[in-house]
Amino acid sequence: MGALAHRFFGLLFLGVLTPMFAVGCGDAGPPRYRISGTVTYQGKPVPIGSIVFQPDAARNNSGPNGSATIKDGVFDTRVDGQGFSGGPQIVIVQAFDGTNIDPDYNPHGLSLGSGYTEPHDLPDGDAVLDIELTQQSR
Repeated sequence: MGALAHRFFGLLFLGVLTPMFAVGCGDAGPPRYRISGTVTYQGKPVPIGSIVFQPDAARNNSGPNGSATIKDGVFDTRVDGQGFSGGPQIVIVQAFDGTNIDPDYNPHGLSLGSGYTEPHDLPDGDAVLDIELTQQSR
């Protein structure tokens, strides 16, 4: 087979099979919902952090995790993150004070508390969640 034939079959492959593979790359899977809210620590907005919504497998919930960035005590998956899948979730918060930033060791400042991991029953739809972190949050 000559070089022209190889080129023709290569282009045919790209033109026919590539669109077939792309069809399978859509946003299939369970629906994701928007969640927003506030996170405070000792009554003050958390300067910077992250929040993760992990489906609670112990309560027969599955699906993709959701997440968002916390900035000045506010988070919104539509602004900066991924929507959550709904139903029972384990909510995980990492909160930082935004001071004494060291790019190598403390890129977000010092940690506030010992972390927050709590179960929450969330709807199968958009939601608002406000969280108050305490010294006892784990």
